[in-house]
Amino acid sequence: MDLSNSESPQYLGRVIAAVYTDRALMDKSGNSYVAAKLGLEYGISDIDGKIPAPLSVENV
Repeated sequence: MDLSNSESPQYLGRVIAAVYTDRALMDKSGNSYVAAKLGLEYGISDIDGKIPAPLSVENV
């Protein structure tokens, strides 16, 4: 199993913190999101410095 694009629990925490402190938080209300896509939007990297690629049904 290839885990080269995996995310650490800390990465998810960083994404949640960024969304929580976003002044436009309510603009995201009512939708579902992929953490890696939000990470790209907010410029967040994982603890190892990698930037996980967002995965979706279209690109798996």
